[in-house]
Amino acid sequence: MNSWSIMEHALPQLMQGLWRTVEFSVIAIIFASIIGLIAALCKLSRFKVLRGISWVYVEVFRGTPLLVQLLFIALGLPTIIPLNNWFGSDVYPYIAAAIGLALNEGAYITEIIRAGILGVDRGQSEAAHSIGMTRTQAMIHIILPQAFKRMIPPLVNQFAQTIKDTSLLAPIAIVELLYTGQIIIAENFAGFQIYGEVALLYLVVIFSLTRFAGYLERRLQIDKR
Repeated sequence: MNSWSIMEHALPQLMQGLWRTVEFSVIAIIFASIIGLIAALCKLSRFKVLRGISWVYVEVFRGTPLLVQLLFIALGLPTIIPLNNWFGSDVYPYIAAAIGLALNEGAYITEIIRAGILGVDRGQSEAAHSIGMTRTQAMIHIILPQAFKRMIPPLVNQFAQTIKDTSLLAPIAIVELLYTGQIIIAENFAGFQIYGEVALLYLVVIFSLTRFAGYLERRLQIDKR
């Protein structure tokens, strides 16, 4: 078989792996965004305990490799907690992968959201308080909408990184895009063609994401200066 035939034959199987990659990416992005927002608000809280908990979370998950975190959650925790019995040995690796990705990406998103909030002029908050808004109301209705516009570029970069980070799920037996490619290569030994096809599929997804982000920026008329 020539290179094109090999790649064409492998494409349906790789598309299944790509779908698994997209699934984990979407799940991780949703939960990481929720975690990041909560942790960012805790970091900006007036309560020292909340600031401390958030600081520890961010430092731990940004200061250790994602692969180590995944292995710890997927393989380390079940040695002291019967998680495989609770969820099933076939299901728990998927839960561990989603949790590991969400916690890791959430730590980075925390800092993105915190910086976005701090980037909003303090006068906006003071004006909101002057018309009777509470701190929570000002944050929801005034600060966060303005901060979100500033956060789009770094958030998109982080979301793209999340997609690439799914390639680290293979060691915990998650058959995503890269692992699917490795399985195919073990059968046909066509490493050059298959890894090239895998890279191309990643590129298509991430390029589409960045293009959508650019469209969203233009729609919201973000000042990029």
